[in-house]
Amino acid sequence: MLEQILVAVDGSDHAHKALQTAVELAESLKHSAKLIIVHVNPSISLNEPALGVDLEARIAEEGQHIIAPVTELMSGRSIPYETLLIAGDPVNEICRVSRDRKCNLIVMGTGGKSVLAEIAAPSVSHGVLKHAECSVLTVK
Repeated sequence: MLEQILVAVDGSDHAHKALQTAVELAESLKHSAKLIIVHVNPSISLNEPALGVDLEARIAEEGQHIIAPVTELMSGRSIPYETLLIAGDPVNEICRVSRDRKCNLIVMGTGGKSVLAEIAAPSVSHGVLKHAECSVLTVK
């Protein structure tokens, strides 16, 4: 039974399609699953010295551009959801949140990379597929 679905968003069209798919899936269930919508900011590492930058404010500022369309899509729907803005390595953080929140499924977009591009620089979706402890649905 799907009780918690993590949806990874990054502002891309692929992520938006993944979110729409997760919403449709949650709405089709007899008992709506809760969506945990996560944006991981990979450009900021909390392990690095702050250098006078308010990291929490920067994460919130950059994340709001990603989360605003999510809030718009979810308004008026009866699906329970929450949004999380996190800094760090996207693969590690998506897998960690999924594990910590006991998610039954991760839904995320794929970047549509070619096989050669994927070999040169593996995508976040590839990393999550490899390391997640639950099922992963990728949406093209």
